[in-house]
Amino acid sequence: GDRVQLAMKGSKDERFILIRDGSKVVSSAVLQSPKLSDAEVETFAAMKNVQESVLRDISNSRKFMKNYSVIRHLVNNPRCPLDLGLKLVSHVLVNDLKNLSLNKNLSETLRKSALKRYKEKSTPPGGKKGE
Repeated sequence: GDRVQLAMKGSKDERFILIRDGSKVVSSAVLQSPKLSDAEVETFAAMKNVQESVLRDISNSRKFMKNYSVIRHLVNNPRCPLDLGLKLVSHVLVNDLKNLSLNKNLSETLRKSALKRYKEKSTPPGGKKGE
């Protein structure tokens, strides 16, 4: 109870510690905190030592997903669940797709999907690139 209260009303440093808490209730409370900034959410999305549920909660929030940096950090996070990553690949820009396809920390499936999207987006409409 105290940790949930602290997650809602605490400082930036306290939220940074509590987001990694083992309890889903506490980490969810951090994401619902009115004091939470976009920069903090970007940091949480990039963290490799948070639970999958935190990454899912971020992706389920429309407010957070309006920020492109959050999407990019989520997709580049090796802890991001595969189903979530595959869904988010379609929202990533061309340059980031290329970087995604080369990121060895990510699953093979996600890298292949990113490479496929990169080829689709970088080929001019109506033209065949490289043939």
